Amino acid sequence: MIIGRVLGALLGTLVLLQAPLVPAQGYPERPARIVVPFPPGGIADGSARIIANHLSQTWGRPFLVENRPGGAAIIGIMAVVKAPADGYTLLYAPTNIATNASAYANLQYDAERDLVPVALGALTPGIIIVHPSFPANTLRELIALAKTRPGQFTYSSTGVATYPHLAMEQLSQQAGVKLTHVPYKGYAPALTAVLANEVTMLASDVPGSLPHLKAGKLRALATTGPKRQAALPDLPTVAEQGLADYEAVGWLGIMAPAGTPREIVLKLNAEINRGLTKPEVASRFAETGVEVIAGSPEDFGAYIQRSRARWSGVIRTGGIKGGE
Repeated sequence: MIIGRVLGALLGTLVLLQAPLVPAQGYPERPARIVVPFPPGGIADGSARIIANHLSQTWGRPFLVENRPGGAAIIGIMAVVKAPADGYTLLYAPTNIATNASAYANLQYDAERDLVPVALGALTPGIIIVHPSFPANTLRELIALAKTRPGQFTYSSTGVATYPHLAMEQLSQQAGVKLTHVPYKGYAPALTAVLANEVTMLASDVPGSLPHLKAGKLRALATTGPKRQAALPDLPTVAEQGLADYEAVGWLGIMAPAGTPREIVLKLNAEINRGLTKPEVASRFAETGVEVIAGSPEDFGAYIQRSRARWSGVIRTGGIKGGE
């Protein structure tokens, strides 16, 4: 009897130890969705579809991209926060994960509490673009002009506290110039405003503006990252043009609802990293100014913390408040 109870207890312990592995062993068993908190088109939507396609082909289950734009990515984020924590609803998280908490006073979610990092997919440094008729050919010239005409030069963005807004706000703060922010509902109208010469400039992603640069419909003055971009090797960085401490890089990565089984998170992380670091995928991203990053969920979490700390200072100094 005693031996039987001991064996039973040991068997029960083994079952408990193995139980957490079960979700990952069968995952995915049905279609999953990746929520992109932006409209179709643009770098977030395009790169999310690359990830979704890779996962679908690898595991033989559809990973569907669902666009849920609006409210500084808040609508899409909330759709994932409220979803079951089973690995079948994922968020293609943007830089807003690190900025919204500082800019919005009454968020209905806490990113640190309600979401878990899965994999940092890409870093997205921008480029500062202007209409070809603008009288400055370099960033130095733009800053010099802005100092003589405070507040007269405008820049578009995809919304309050989004990466294009904060990249230009940081530039304004470090250069000691006053620029006027004009928010739009999405990347397409923000870019169109520059093309139509309705606003002076935009901190754009490379894929969206590159065709217009090649066609002579836009002019690039600087790249916002720490190094020159492969797609535009002759374009100097902001730091090279006098603002030595300047660096403004957006990012995109997969997150999941808090409580998602650790084994599923790790399985997703490994497969996403494998897909994104394929030479043909990495080179395709590099050609458009996107840097693929592989790492653990903990690496991604640490990156979010650094991003949050960096942008919170810009938001505080600029008095930026979302929802107004």
